[in-house]
Amino acid sequence: MKFKSDSELANLAAKVGDIFLFNGADDAKYALLCDGCEIKSYAPGEHIPETDTAKLGVVIKGSLTVTPLSNEILEDTSPTVLRIIPEGGIFGAASVFSSGDTSPLTHLTARQMTKVVLFSRGLVEDIVRKNPDAAVRYIEFLSGRVKYLSRKIDVFTAGSAKSRLAFYINEAAGGVEGAEIKVTLASLALSLDIGRASLYRALDALVADGAIERVGRTIRVKDASALLRCAK
Repeated sequence: MKFKSDSELANLAAKVGDIFLFNGADDAKYALLCDGCEIKSYAPGEHIPETDTAKLGVVIKGSLTVTPLSNEILEDTSPTVLRIIPEGGIFGAASVFSSGDTSPLTHLTARQMTKVVLFSRGLVEDIVRKNPDAAVRYIEFLSGRVKYLSRKIDVFTAGSAKSRLAFYINEAAGGVEGAEIKVTLASLALSLDIGRASLYRALDALVADGAIERVGRTIRVKDASALLRCAK
């Protein structure tokens, strides 16, 4: 990828140098100059195409919403938000190495004008082959994701309605205090596999705990620490 100036390269390297693939900005510069790296921009509401979600991506401006493909067959004007990928967030760490059926399991949609850096599989493979430390960091990152998903399964299969709801909101909001998500109660109850009455009680409990605030369909994270405690 080509840059207009050294300062432009340095600024971008500083933004992506902290991800697990690199050991700082200087390490990131090599990858940013390779053919397997590109920068793309997406307009608000634009879906990220499959060709891009199959790469390792880093959000360098804006944010992305992750929604399930099941929303395509639901008569719901407010898709269920699985999580929000903020600036500095990563997607495609596992899918970049997928073989066989590489069809995406979720939709990624730009929430505002969003810019991402994409690394192709070939480039990622080249980096980890030449740098064993990068390979170890990559494995550590994926191991952390496996542990997180195991915890998520535990919460959604054995947790209370309140803990499941708190976990969902925390994930959808990216753990960011003040973040807002918009979702209908119908889609939320369906996603959490709980009844409407249980959902109302769980929402009221989180409000009473000072973890969230509600205004219509909007749920706002009032206290991220309190919300995280409720999710455990």
